[in-house]
Amino acid sequence: MLAKALERFIKWALSAWRDLSIDAKVVALFGVGNWFLLFANHTTVAATHDVPLWQLFPPGADAAFLIACGTLAFAYPFRDHRARGSFTTRARVLHLAAIVATFVIIPTIASIVLRETGKPYTYIHDGALMVEEAARKFLAGMNPYVADYLDTPMFFWPMINNPALYHLTYFPFMFLVSGPFVWFFDHFGIVWDQRYLYLPAYVGTLALVPFIVQGAAHRLAMTAAIALNPQLFPFVVEGRNDFFVLLFLFAGLALLMRERRTTSSLAFAAAGAAKLHALIFLPFVAVYLIATKRPRNLREVIVALVPTWPAALFLLATFVPFLANNFGAFWDDVVSYNAGGAAWTYPISGMGFSAILLALGLIPYRQADFPFVAIEIAVAAPIAAWWFIRLWQRPTIATLLAGYALTLLAFLFFGRYFQGNYLGFIAAVFTPVPFLAARATRRAPRRYRRPVPAIVTAPRPSREPAPAPLASPAPVPVALDAAAEPSPVGVGSTD
Repeated sequence: MLAKALERFIKWALSAWRDLSIDAKVVALFGVGNWFLLFANHTTVAATHDVPLWQLFPPGADAAFLIACGTLAFAYPFRDHRARGSFTTRARVLHLAAIVATFVIIPTIASIVLRETGKPYTYIHDGALMVEEAARKFLAGMNPYVADYLDTPMFFWPMINNPALYHLTYFPFMFLVSGPFVWFFDHFGIVWDQRYLYLPAYVGTLALVPFIVQGAAHRLAMTAAIALNPQLFPFVVEGRNDFFVLLFLFAGLALLMRERRTTSSLAFAAAGAAKLHALIFLPFVAVYLIATKRPRNLREVIVALVPTWPAALFLLATFVPFLANNFGAFWDDVVSYNAGGAAWTYPISGMGFSAILLALGLIPYRQADFPFVAIEIAVAAPIAAWWFIRLWQRPTIATLLAGYALTLLAFLFFGRYFQGNYLGFIAAVFTPVPFLAARATRRAPRRYRRPVPAIVTAPRPSREPAPAPLASPAPVPVALDAAAEPSPVGVGSTD
């Protein structure tokens, strides 16, 4: 009896799942899955240890938060299954916005409030805290890569012997863009929180999705997959900078798909000037820009790259002042500290190749030096080269993103540390690929063959005068293979 009931339920569930739209399936998968993870796995930085997200709220409100998350996550596929056509696109957008607000925005605001009503080094990730203090060092006339952070709230951040007290690991654009906000808030006695910048970047990244893929269902599905990425959205709450970088990457993609090559290159350069993850993207962009022009000589290659000169100037203006001021300090903070070889190296952590070696005892302790850089290059370089060839042969946005995502995965996985948000960042970059590929497959036209002319027997000659010749029929058009990459509506001209 029980087995038959279970069998009927499974059949009904499978049938209902097949009937769901693609956006309802994605929301169900990510929304319901993350709701279960909220109870234990989704944690955030607190005072002295990480806590589940629901513990950011006082008793009573924590239960309401969990109930709201679960109800909204289950309700979306239920409405899609029951309401069918009456569950309009506008209603879907509002429902997804409510899910995003409940899962991400409300906990982020709660974390900001807890920090501002407590200690400045609590309820925030030390990366965000480091950028805030680096901006203050810069405003005080110091080189943030030379200065230490012993006189800042970083000293009290809950990590014993935090090596970040002596090393600024971020690229300059991160604290340069924060500088004006830090000055304004400090000048008027208002508490600045780096999430005032990162949270709008999260929302802005989601707002760019409709400019990258077409179709309401695909836009909603891709937005849900990125917004509720389980290895990314919990880190928005504690103030990590992944969506700040993704904002510029997605903006660049939207502009590039509309042939705005100059402004898209500037957006990519801004992302690269903020984080190493995005700097690796720039060679792929260069190959794409050249390959789409199909150059026949070196002159045409240079012409294809001409639109990128403002981006090159931007990168030079961002990096050169700090390199010229103290190249050794910059190299020690950004390269040696992360790769190994600095006086105080970043400890091995995360879930990558280094963690496996440490668990196997092949590396004696977390701060030990190990040639991870050589391994990273040995693995990532062939993968990048292979994707460069593919991108040259098939220059599409899907190929561009797939090659970059897989190269970045190889590079970071075999590095000194591979954090969960790294995996989330790579997944977010790769998310548009299946949607773009599916669109290209649907839009590819059929190849028509010319009709084979029938063999007609010549008539016998007649003594009657021949009639006037008729106009020859128009030739049958032959559809050629179009480019596989779809372009969103409203393609503009080149900058």
